[in-house]
Amino acid sequence: MMLYLNTRHTLPRVGIDMAASTLSSRIQRPTAKGTYHAPRSNTGIGRITLDINSYPSRHSYGARTMGDFTGENGRQGISDVQSATSSHTQNAWAMIENAARKGHNEIASQAKSRLSGEISRQRYLEAQAIPDPEIHIEPAHEPGDIDPGSWDYQIQVAGKADVTFNEGHIDIFLEEQGSIHSWVSEGHYDIYA
Repeated sequence: MMLYLNTRHTLPRVGIDMAASTLSSRIQRPTAKGTYHAPRSNTGIGRITLDINSYPSRHSYGARTMGDFTGENGRQGISDVQSATSSHTQNAWAMIENAARKGHNEIASQAKSRLSGEISRQRYLEAQAIPDPEIHIEPAHEPGDIDPGSWDYQIQVAGKADVTFNEGHIDIFLEEQGSIHSWVSEGHYDIYA
């Protein structure tokens, strides 16, 4: 019988455990805060004021107010009363003194005197300049003050970043050792061993 040499072997297995290096940097976000006050005009538009005083012009044409009419007629009335009182007193004294004179008619004499005074009275025309109306204009204006508003804005930033570094590593190890086994069989190869 013939002897056969049987050989069985396994290769060694190497294991590798590795971790990559990591770098993490967490940056704190900046924060912002602010206050805002909206601008406002706070103004308006004032009216234009137009004041026309046409009284001096109208007065020169003879248009008078009730105050002018009563004032002028009141003064004229007092003047007429004083003038009439004086005239009547003079006429009365003239009649007392001259009524007894022979051939003299005092009433006719006074009437002729009044008539000749009216005839001899001279009339005058007076040319006067007509005054212009007084015009006063107050232009429009903008009352109030403009408020420009305000805006305050602040940004807060952290001075340092939060950085973390994890060191990587590689570990190599023998997971299974290799082996070689040899044996002898008779008459055939031992393929199932």
